[in-house]
Amino acid sequence: MNTCVVVPVRGIATGKSRLAGVLDASARAQFTTWLLEHTLGAIGAWRGTLASCIVVSTCARVAELCRMRGTRVLDEEGAGGLNAAAALGVRRACALDASSVLVLACDLPLLDAAALERFAAAAAGSDIAIAPDRTGRGTNAIMVRCGASFDFQFGEDSFARHSEAAAARNLALAVHRDEALAFDVDTPDDYARWLDLDGHGPRRPMV
Repeated sequence: MNTCVVVPVRGIATGKSRLAGVLDASARAQFTTWLLEHTLGAIGAWRGTLASCIVVSTCARVAELCRMRGTRVLDEEGAGGLNAAAALGVRRACALDASSVLVLACDLPLLDAAALERFAAAAAGSDIAIAPDRTGRGTNAIMVRCGASFDFQFGEDSFARHSEAAAARNLALAVHRDEALAFDVDTPDDYARWLDLDGHGPRRPMV
């Protein structure tokens, strides 16, 4: 399967604003940078290259970091939000002859190549595959077959909304639950929980 990975990224200075209570602006920028580099590292280890990865962002620093790694970058073209960024990336990936597109969150500190391979295997034969977050309400990864008519529903209760959108269009849906894809860092509690983990995930950033 010719899969392209799309990673929407809000920005280095503006990312992870909900962590302001535990990290100052400099530490949040450092953490956001680490998360981006970690995500690209996992994708590169999975695919053996970053040539089939597209990062969508309005942030010049994100674009600079990605181009240094050999990753395609798309300007988000204004404040269209996550759904617009995901759709833009998918359109570009399908135009580049991808057969499927994986839209991946950029705040998964336990992400690795093995988790991406497990997700790809679970998605095989489906039109849509979703990896929900650990609450079962959000969507941390979603794979869409090119040619499938589908509108992204990121936001509150996105897992249910994505599932309903797939059913409404009679698209074959696979759901894959995996700790490495489910564990995201959005809130101070998430950050504290991650720091408390022993023996899991990659080396943590110095923040």
